[in-house]
Amino acid sequence: MNDDLHAVGAAASGLGQMNPRRFEVLLACIRLGGEFTSTDLRAALRTSEPSLPRDLNALEATGLLDADPPASNARQGQRVRYTVAPRTREVFAALADEIEKAYLDANLP
Repeated sequence: MNDDLHAVGAAASGLGQMNPRRFEVLLACIRLGGEFTSTDLRAALRTSEPSLPRDLNALEATGLLDADPPASNARQGQRVRYTVAPRTREVFAALADEIEKAYLDANLP
């Protein structure tokens, strides 16, 4: 495995927890821009899904979201502020590049 592909694989290893719902949540987080709370996100998604905290925790655990305070701290009853992690864009851009290279190597349109 070449170094670039290994780096992409390592960066994307957390994507195994992604599902369509979490991808939708991540896109909404990106669209919010900057810092947001789960209340802001619920309003943006126009949903009262009880799984939202679980989705946010999973996205934080994969490194796609940053949280203050982080999940590693006891944060019961505290307002948590989230931001999209800078590496999120890098991970998806690197994946897109590798997919494009694979298509080119296979001579596919």
